[in-house]
Amino acid sequence: MPLTNKQRVTKKFPKPLLFAGLAVLLLVAVVIILEATNVTHFFRTDPQKQTYEQTPTTGGASTNSQKGEPQANASSDPSSQPGDTKSNSGSDTTATLASPSGDFVSNHHPNLGSYPAPNTLSSVCTTTPGASCTITFKNNGVTKSLPKQTADRAGSVYWNSWTLQSIGLTAGSWQVQAVATLGDQTKTADDAMALVVAQ
Repeated sequence: MPLTNKQRVTKKFPKPLLFAGLAVLLLVAVVIILEATNVTHFFRTDPQKQTYEQTPTTGGASTNSQKGEPQANASSDPSSQPGDTKSNSGSDTTATLASPSGDFVSNHHPNLGSYPAPNTLSSVCTTTPGASCTITFKNNGVTKSLPKQTADRAGSVYWNSWTLQSIGLTAGSWQVQAVATLGDQTKTADDAMALVVAQ
């Protein structure tokens, strides 16, 4: 005797298995989207790790025309990476000195009282590896400067988290200049913007 509609047994797909399958598909779709937009790198290498960082060149006018050209006598040591803090074992004073460049001050409008803008700044000077660099601030015949430091193997000098008061800067407009020295060579670069310190 044939089965009636009420008697037919319908095979239903188990709901927990359906939800698990949908969750897996959703997870795979999210991973594909994140990979395609370079947010994650589960299945390929990070493209940023394969290239060297670009050094910012906001140094303004320079005393020579070498800005933007490759640095002379850059280390060919494969262990040398941008931002490497190991200094050279002795500087090559016969190398051609590159004009200083970089973010000479991280904020051109700081406040001595830390409000509304902080009084803590960071500075970067990029030049020839092994050269020394300092950043000077001039206002009405008064000159203040960050301590002279030697560039690392990537050619960079960093002054992190220094305060206006630590070098004696007062309210006013200060002209910013980076000074790089290697042997008897000296090159300077002026920041295009003045450091305007407010109370």
